[in-house]
Amino acid sequence: MKPEISVITTVINCEKYIEESVNSISAQSFENFEHIIVDDGSSDGTAGILYRLAEKDKRIKFIELGENLGRIKSLNIALESSEGEFIAIQDADDISLPDRFEKQINYFNENPECVLLGSDISVVDQDLNVLSQPVRPETDNEIRFSLLFKCTLANPSIMYKRDILKKNNIRFEDDFPYAEDFRIFTHIIKHGKAHNLRNRLVLYRNHISNSSNSNVKIIREDSAKVVVDNFKEYGIDITINDAVRIRKLISSKFYEDKHLFKDMKLILSIIKAFQAKNGNSGNKEVVKALKKMLKWPGKKNTLTNPKFSLFQISILNYYIKQTKLLKSKS
Repeated sequence: MKPEISVITTVINCEKYIEESVNSISAQSFENFEHIIVDDGSSDGTAGILYRLAEKDKRIKFIELGENLGRIKSLNIALESSEGEFIAIQDADDISLPDRFEKQINYFNENPECVLLGSDISVVDQDLNVLSQPVRPETDNEIRFSLLFKCTLANPSIMYKRDILKKNNIRFEDDFPYAEDFRIFTHIIKHGKAHNLRNRLVLYRNHISNSSNSNVKIIREDSAKVVVDNFKEYGIDITINDAVRIRKLISSKFYEDKHLFKDMKLILSIIKAFQAKNGNSGNKEVVKALKKMLKWPGKKNTLTNPKFSLFQISILNYYIKQTKLLKSKS
């Protein structure tokens, strides 16, 4: 029987966590899947563990590369080996809860227009103690807006339709080795709707050897390149430096005074361009962004700088209008 889901995992030197991760897939209540695991040149005991697990569960397709080709090539090898209608991502150190696939397949069956589906997650430490439980954008419009700036979906929870990738020649790209998920999501949503389940279906391990902790600077630069292309889709040209600053602003991490007015104008421009294309029907993520914008200049700039004063009035009016639209939806 052809598998309905192709689960893909790439791994290198993860002997401490890989068995627990793979077992969480083998224990899924939805059983019609294949689990493609690509070992990208591990030098520890990872490969031995995976050979043993593949003997126990014939749904596991283990590919040992024997050399380090990198995550992008490993992911594409896994994709090329897949046969399922859906692709599910499983990171080598994370745990999928037993009903993850069942809930995701049920949603796809009930919502055929959906092509990209994630879920909320619990962030845990290496011993599975819960560190945080972030709430992510839920609806298609909220996700689309948020994806203009950042990878708003939790990659370890993702499932998407494989035929979308095949028909549109979508692959993981070498130019985005540390933002490959962000990049591919922006391509997939051009061909259907996205959604994020409110169920917490994955335990995401946050530990010192996690690649997202050890490559922060490169991740930031790769993500900024995605943002530049996202803005270009709406006819707005920005530089990599603009994108880096805008991402920090949206995340409320930092802003540069000398660029603040320019950056706020760019953000307001993309909000208006986004709504012109996708509808102006009340969007929680847009309202959140506008609310942040009202705070960024501070009292001094707002009261003493006429340029900021007038601009803040226009943002306030827009914020009030968007808030009313959002309330009318609920």
